[in-house]
Amino acid sequence: MKHNFQFSIFNFQTEKRGFTLVETLVALFIFSIIVLLFGGIFSGSLSSQRRASNIQQVQENADYILEALTKEIRVSTVNTADTPDCAASPAAALNITHPVNGSVIYALAGNNLQRTVNGIQTIVNSNTIQFTRLFFCITGQAADDKLQPRVTIVTGLKSAGAGAESAMDIQTTVSTRRLSN
Repeated sequence: MKHNFQFSIFNFQTEKRGFTLVETLVALFIFSIIVLLFGGIFSGSLSSQRRASNIQQVQENADYILEALTKEIRVSTVNTADTPDCAASPAAALNITHPVNGSVIYALAGNNLQRTVNGIQTIVNSNTIQFTRLFFCITGQAADDKLQPRVTIVTGLKSAGAGAESAMDIQTTVSTRRLSN
């Protein structure tokens, strides 16, 4: 009996318990691959969210700026001359006479849209976006052409924040409520 007891202790000490080094390394490798995959997915989703947020900021600013600009043009008299070949030589600034505000000039100042009312300059856009280009195409200003003056606004905007930059080009046309001479 004593012999059986020693034999069972001997078996207990030589019995395999736990994992081998190879099994541990394989499990660690699989775990690392899974963590890397989820990390990549998480990083990609964060980047997509930032890009969507930047696109939304640019779109909201563009909508606000163009809506304000078109409202002002609609009730004003356009003083900038016609640009018959707009593709070759568009107008870099728009000069209008507003019935309440008087002389108003819109032009690009660096990366910002500048509005000058009777000599007082203000920046129209927020600091979260930048203008990459801005020009105006004017038609219907010629004397006795019997056309309603129209202003086509062509602009390029991009987000000014760091990270996932987004850019867009926007074009809109607005006509005034007045006929030219």
